[in-house]
Amino acid sequence: MEEAYRQARKRGEQGRRRAISQSEHPYLTDLDSLVAQLPLGQRESVGLRDIPLEMVVGTVTKGRQSAFSCNFMPLLPFSTEFARKWSNLYDIQVTEGYRDPIIVTEFMHRFYVQEGNKRVSVLKFLDAPTVSAKVTRLYPGTWDSVESRLYGEFCAFWRVCPLYEIEFSREGSYETLAKMLGQDLVEKWPQKKVDYLRHTFLLFKRAYLRAGGDHLDITPADAMLVYLNVYNQDRLLDTPTDIVVNRLCKIWRELVIAGKNDEDKVDLVEAPSVDEEEAPAKSTSGVLNFFMGKTVYSTANPMRIAFIHEFPCATSSWDSLHDQGRRYLDEHFGGIVRTEAFEDCHDPDVFYAAVETAVKHGDNVIFSTSHRLMEYTLRAAVEYPQVRFLNCSIGLPHQSVRSYFGKMYEAKFLLGALAASMADNHRIGYHASVFASGALSEINAFAIGASLLDPRAQIILTWGDVPAGGLAEAMCREGVSVMTGADMSKSLEDPTAYGLHRLVDGKVVGIAMPVWNWGRYYELIVRSLLHGTWDETSDDSQVRAVNYWYGMSSGVIDIRYAPGLPYQTRKLVQLLRNGIVEGSINPFGGELHSQDGVVQIEGFPPLPSTQIVEMNWLADNVIGSIPQLDNEPEVRAL
Repeated sequence: MEEAYRQARKRGEQGRRRAISQSEHPYLTDLDSLVAQLPLGQRESVGLRDIPLEMVVGTVTKGRQSAFSCNFMPLLPFSTEFARKWSNLYDIQVTEGYRDPIIVTEFMHRFYVQEGNKRVSVLKFLDAPTVSAKVTRLYPGTWDSVESRLYGEFCAFWRVCPLYEIEFSREGSYETLAKMLGQDLVEKWPQKKVDYLRHTFLLFKRAYLRAGGDHLDITPADAMLVYLNVYNQDRLLDTPTDIVVNRLCKIWRELVIAGKNDEDKVDLVEAPSVDEEEAPAKSTSGVLNFFMGKTVYSTANPMRIAFIHEFPCATSSWDSLHDQGRRYLDEHFGGIVRTEAFEDCHDPDVFYAAVETAVKHGDNVIFSTSHRLMEYTLRAAVEYPQVRFLNCSIGLPHQSVRSYFGKMYEAKFLLGALAASMADNHRIGYHASVFASGALSEINAFAIGASLLDPRAQIILTWGDVPAGGLAEAMCREGVSVMTGADMSKSLEDPTAYGLHRLVDGKVVGIAMPVWNWGRYYELIVRSLLHGTWDETSDDSQVRAVNYWYGMSSGVIDIRYAPGLPYQTRKLVQLLRNGIVEGSINPFGGELHSQDGVVQIEGFPPLPSTQIVEMNWLADNVIGSIPQLDNEPEVRAL
């Protein structure tokens, strides 16, 4: 009995000294002081619960605060009555178990003891996982901070699945977890599903801590979401712990990135290096001579690249354009690069089979050409770390897969100005088929471009798919004479769904369209591989995702005019285009206004690129709204 107390007190002193050395509070936190200056909400009794002891962090009042170290270990000498009572509780616990519940207040997903401090101390000393407690929940008075919103999401989760152990550090994670398990945050979960999640999480947490997860800046639940995003087809309960630990080691960099602040997760590479920009002669011999001595690859030992398309190129214009870019590589690099394509790989089994075949063929670079393939691409990248994987998307923080996309907002800015110069009634239609990262920057750039030519211009925003040939009907319905369709027609058979059009005598007439030059984009990326500058893009000492985000100045984005466009109009747009390419014009520089007010005032520099990618507002001359966000980042990203 005495020995147990002395050991506990020794741990208490160690905890107290460690806290002091780290400029932290050495004693227990008391809830009364914590909330003294905070607005508080209502209290709610949630009854008798088994709560995780690691989440019991303090007392309700200051009364016994200094009797315990911050780790809940005792500090008072053995000669005190406090020590004798602690020791008696220890004897009861190890011989027969203490059955009476403690009384706690729950605040912001942590517990503060009102009655039972010494029992908590004894149980923590014995490394007990849980304690029975009568719980009263104290709600915050406001919900405008990240912490309070996270707690609100936890409370919604807890009402349908009463597990305290599941704690996330990123908003939207509870809903994502529910969807993974085929549930939601509205209907109460079946007890079988609650038990399954509890057992699965505890198994994962043990493996995570064994792998060294306590050194990361994420919670075990955060890590489990990352794990399930890669190995979502495997039931954790059926997977041996050694395999889970091994898999965690494979995705370690993904876990590191998950713990970073949003602004530290991604390196946006917005321009190719000087080496990548160098242009060899157009002929095959010119390319060969240019790379002679600069790369380990040759016609006898070519770089092998696989392209994995979501749909057949014969029916999908998006995949067809990417495949044109693939064929351009074969022609341009004169045998130093050889490519192959796998089509219609939207099914995961077909996708993984394509990757396996590509690896067997010796392909050492794999492009997946749709953001919807990122989930499969990530898992493949983890399984084949010797292969470089890239996915056509932007805004996804994955270290194992690099992303690439274009600054389409630059082209949309020009199309907006062009639309305003040709609209009859200040009303311009903008139809967006999908909401994804980058979509709002394109809409806003279009609106800003239109306002430069016509300060009274209104952008009528609509969302969803337009039936083939249905653009004229949509324009009439919205009362607009000029309208831009989707960035890319799903079908090769409906050219009117793509680009900027005008309604003339009931017929849709093309004006201009944005152009993706995927051949040029793939050329720039492949050059970095041939030159050996790929690994120079990011600093290995700083684990970050790499997203390529090239624009007009790199030649990967442009616009194409329809025949017959007045030369004066072309001249105007060309002036704006030159300004974008030279960097003297940026749609998001200077004074900006959203539907909710001023974004920034006159004289301010352009918005940072990360804010453009993650834009969450609409310009003040846009008539329309933003669809409800899906909290799954893979769904939101493009």
